[in-house]
Amino acid sequence: MTTTPKQLDSQLIIDKLLAELGAPWLPVHEQALAAVKAGDAETLRLLSATNLDDSFCRACGYMASIPKMPPTIAILIAESARAIADAHKERATYRLNAVVSEMLS
Repeated sequence: MTTTPKQLDSQLIIDKLLAELGAPWLPVHEQALAAVKAGDAETLRLLSATNLDDSFCRACGYMASIPKMPPTIAILIAESARAIADAHKERATYRLNAVVSEMLS
């Protein structure tokens, strides 16, 4: 018995990844989110390339190629998910920096 690959919907994948990514907390994140929603792959590649240490931008950058549904789609989804996990850590650190600063001021 052979099985056929599951049919994937690129927009559903992106919507689910964006839901997990959550709200932007920096202006560059707002740009990246707008570019994902507009399907602007060139802007996403630029933001990802010029914000190397930013996981939010990296996650969005991976999403730029998802609509093409390349054979490496599973890798794109996995890398987006890893970057989203990193973004959650960065978001928490960003918030905690402010909390600690406030407590010590």
